[in-house]
Amino acid sequence: MTKQSLNRVLRTLIEDGLVLNKIGTRDKRQRHLSLTEAGIDLERALSNAQSDRMRAAYRQAGADAVHGFCTVLEAMMDPELKEHYENLTGGEHI
Repeated sequence: MTKQSLNRVLRTLIEDGLVLNKIGTRDKRQRHLSLTEAGIDLERALSNAQSDRMRAAYRQAGADAVHGFCTVLEAMMDPELKEHYENLTGGEHI
């Protein structure tokens, strides 16, 4: 995604009252972004809907398919991220 494309989307989110944009105090080029209350509510609703769909898909696909899917996702991780993930999960794989 280009900076120009990102700025277009970000500007819309700010105008819609979903994201706050504060200029950095030490470096005026920095932008400190955070969600507004409305943004938090929207993010929560979208995340819940996505989680519900994932749970339903996992149930429908079955344990073997889910294990295979997770194996593929883990194999796609960059080595540093995979190491961090394994440290967080104690080496246990989903």
